[in-house]
Amino acid sequence: MTCFFLSIFSYGIVAPAGLFVPVIVTGASFGRFLGMVVGSHSNLNHGLFAVLGSAALLGGSMRMTVSLCVILLELTNNLLLLPLIMLVLLVSKTVADAFNGNIYDIMIKVKGLPYLEAHAEPYMRQLTVGDVVSGPLQIFRGYEKVGNIVHVLKTTGHNGFPVVDEPPFSECPILYGLILRAHLITLLKKKLFTCTPVRTGSDVLVQLLADDFAKKGLGHNETIDDNIGLTEEDMEMFIDLHPFTNASPYTVVDTMSLAKALILFRDVGLRHMLVIPKIPGRVPVVGILTRHDFMPEHVLNCHPSLVRKRWKRLRIRFPRLDKLF
Repeated sequence: MTCFFLSIFSYGIVAPAGLFVPVIVTGASFGRFLGMVVGSHSNLNHGLFAVLGSAALLGGSMRMTVSLCVILLELTNNLLLLPLIMLVLLVSKTVADAFNGNIYDIMIKVKGLPYLEAHAEPYMRQLTVGDVVSGPLQIFRGYEKVGNIVHVLKTTGHNGFPVVDEPPFSECPILYGLILRAHLITLLKKKLFTCTPVRTGSDVLVQLLADDFAKKGLGHNETIDDNIGLTEEDMEMFIDLHPFTNASPYTVVDTMSLAKALILFRDVGLRHMLVIPKIPGRVPVVGILTRHDFMPEHVLNCHPSLVRKRWKRLRIRFPRLDKLF
């Protein structure tokens, strides 16, 4: 019992203790306790109850079957226990699946981590990318004023921003690329400013190193308030974002299926996906998709009536879907 509560406490505070060994010990303790209770009515060894108890708790909490059989057989080195272990794992996993998911999936949901499944939900095939794009969208111009960049970074928590070229620098608004928050903070710290919106020369770019834009290691990311030291004159100056913008980001049209976008997003390992209009207009970019936009909770909260309406229409056309899902 002590190990059980200590494992709950250690896992809750994110201590590097893990759950596998505490679950084995807890299950073996409960199994041995049950063996001691029925000891007067059975000639079986208490150690057998301990092994089966650990298998039952592992199978019920982690939902592993074949791998647990191998692990427990290696621990006991007794092939005769294989049928009993398989039976215990089958029963424990079946009973646990009837109530909830495994412990790791539950912890992912409790912590709010945007974990994407390998497959798309059935209703996502009836939705488009434009149905789940949420706003408002923060856009930077190719030549942006320092004060506007600082204001956007302080008032939003986005990590990626579209860069758009507008007249008079282009005939019509066009999407140039995507720039990251970390890169903008680096430019502000280096103070690569110009008095007028002009192209950044090579004499300014030589001040930068590749390490300045390298992905940082573990730890907290730098924020806009970390000793940048900008004056009022700096706020009125401009930054040329073109040399520091990813000019070839992944883009999808707003009429693309949400299920296809999810598969592309997950397989490529993207962090941001730009959504552009299918018919070009005055707005070159509709929005940005991140992991949170693909989560079922977000999709259902955005358009619950739309999901029900399209799913009902699909079920009328294909009645067998009720049996499949």
